[in-house]
Amino acid sequence: MKKFYLIIWLCIILCSCSANNIPTSTNPNIQIPPNTSVAFVDLNGNFYPENWNTQIGPYKKTSSLYLTAKKNNIAYILTNFETKKLAEYHQNILNKKRVFIFVHGYNNDAAKTKRNYDLLRTKINLDPIQDEIIEFYWDGLVSKDPIGSAKIWFYATGYSQMAGEFGLRKILNEIHNKDIFIISHSRGASVVLSSLSNPPYNDDFRRDTEKLGIAVDNKIPLSENTNRIVCIMLAPAIGEIDFTKQSDNEAYRTFSSQLKNIHITINKDDIVLKKFVGLQRKFNPTTLGYDKKAYNNLKSTYNFFTVDNFDGQNSHSFDVYINNPKFQQMVETYIKNR
Repeated sequence: MKKFYLIIWLCIILCSCSANNIPTSTNPNIQIPPNTSVAFVDLNGNFYPENWNTQIGPYKKTSSLYLTAKKNNIAYILTNFETKKLAEYHQNILNKKRVFIFVHGYNNDAAKTKRNYDLLRTKINLDPIQDEIIEFYWDGLVSKDPIGSAKIWFYATGYSQMAGEFGLRKILNEIHNKDIFIISHSRGASVVLSSLSNPPYNDDFRRDTEKLGIAVDNKIPLSENTNRIVCIMLAPAIGEIDFTKQSDNEAYRTFSSQLKNIHITINKDDIVLKKFVGLQRKFNPTTLGYDKKAYNNLKSTYNFFTVDNFDGQNSHSFDVYINNPKFQQMVETYIKNR
């Protein structure tokens, strides 16, 4: 029976198509008054510059902003814009007390993500003066047919790590002495983990990426900026391996003392985390959000874990998790009471 499921899974992969999650705007990384910053990165964690579609040139599905700019000998545009944009993030946050960072999962386009971020905003007691929101968008790929999500999953797992290590971490390094609340969905949990500590890349992804001249090992670690980081991971599509070291998949890696809590949901009725046919432990595991076994194993190493059971909810959709009353309780615990 397992072989039968495997054949079905492989057929899905071979017969499906996908597209990149790219901005609909020529200037996506903007400030939205009174207190929202937008951060949009490509599949390698590069921030989209102003007029990216005309300055950088045609964006290819199999390429990246970095490679396209390098080919056109204008890579300095990315570097200069990133420096400028990170300085703006720093300035926007400087006088704020709390920072909220929203991170979507794979198989979400910008428009759908924006609707979910707006919904998420309504669930939080925000102070427009003291709070800053960062809407983080990354290239988790998009499939137009539900079955195609199987194919893009394999690529999105690596891209999520690049987005966190080379995109979100740079933003976190601009924040000092703040309460930071990172709310993620699905594979967005990998983006978050990868921003906090260098992730263990799949050997094939590492090899293929480095062949393109793109290094996957970031020499710039998370800065010790005395922040207090709380992560709420809804339907985390990750497993124990996502907490291991690149050099040793049998050993868990360490995280900054700034990380105060990771609060996850588990849900054995989430069909996406189950991978529809019970392959949650295969093909880049999604076990942390699926059952309590992975949580218990990690809890023995990390004391920052907390869990809520969402069994009975059969949808994986971000908005359904946001609207779950148990999520509101999580918000009350970590956010509204501070």
